[in-house]
Amino acid sequence: MTKSRGVDLLPWVILALVVVVYGGWALAPSSALYADVLTPELLLAAAALVKLVYLLAGALWAFACRDRLEEDNPARPAWALLSVGLGATFVGQLSYAPYQLLGRAAPFPSVGDLYFILAYPFLVAAFVVLLRAYRESGFPVGSLGERLAIVCGVGLLATVVAVPILKPVVNAEGPLLERVLTVMYPVLDLVLLVPLALLLRVALRLRGSHVGSVWAFILGGMIFMCVGDISFAYFSALGWTHLDPFVHLTFILSYGLIAGGAYRQYRLLHS
Repeated sequence: MTKSRGVDLLPWVILALVVVVYGGWALAPSSALYADVLTPELLLAAAALVKLVYLLAGALWAFACRDRLEEDNPARPAWALLSVGLGATFVGQLSYAPYQLLGRAAPFPSVGDLYFILAYPFLVAAFVVLLRAYRESGFPVGSLGERLAIVCGVGLLATVVAVPILKPVVNAEGPLLERVLTVMYPVLDLVLLVPLALLLRVALRLRGSHVGSVWAFILGGMIFMCVGDISFAYFSALGWTHLDPFVHLTFILSYGLIAGGAYRQYRLLHS
């Protein structure tokens, strides 16, 4: 194994280790390892750091991809928008850090929610611009009829899934702002799924290629983010406890995969 390949593999090894650690916490929280060594306070602080690193790296690599594309390249604005979206998410996560690094739960709602919500328009816009850029470049985005069918199908599926999931969230007790935000995150995720589904079609057509692998990572990361938001809203409304390991695991996977996809694109443009 060359030194370069070893460096490329290191982030994935770290991500796999994180999955094992937090997956173990979810499955065996009362074991000696998690009661005496990897305590919840320590794991909360570690998750905060890992998320910040992945988000910052993803934002910087996405912007670096933008810089390496020609000014007239239609995909250039998309990478800038993706960078801003990840940057806004980073600022939101950074506002949680003072609490989480001390092993304490961050307040909800908080100023961080403003940045998390602001990130969505940039992420949606990034994927819409990329779809247009791929269509102009001749990539297999499908006919207008096929794209409309995907949008309608995803919209119908999102409605069918959202109604039973959001009903207990809407009916849950608590402050109005807290309930609004708890509903807003899954709704924004479902909106984000529409351009993601269209890009997923492109990625599947390009599977096995370098471009396909880039979008497999990024789309996989976005899907984990949606799963994390929707699952947390639903299960917390039902009164479930011990959700922290699942929440940290899904978001660490999300940010790690997105950063990995941006890095892979950067390496493709750099080579």
